[in-house]
Amino acid sequence: MKVRSKNKREKEHDKLQLALARTDLAEQAVKFAQEFAECDGDVFYSTYQEFSNKAWHYEREKENAKMTKVGPSWDFENKICGEYRYNEI
Repeated sequence: MKVRSKNKREKEHDKLQLALARTDLAEQAVKFAQEFAECDGDVFYSTYQEFSNKAWHYEREKENAKMTKVGPSWDFENKICGEYRYNEI
């Protein structure tokens, strides 16, 4: 398996994806808090699920940004992300 270090464009892509995920999470957190307040401590399950999904996505983007290598397939244990992540750049 041929593995290489991330280049500058890939690192910038990771930073952008992390920033977008952070923004999405913050927006969903506001919706969750507003609904929680309006419903006297209750929230719809769909709102909770959306918040949970945004939190998971943000955590995944943090992990992706920490990976230092790029290879043909993902290898989380060795901090290698799949090269197809960067096909769009």
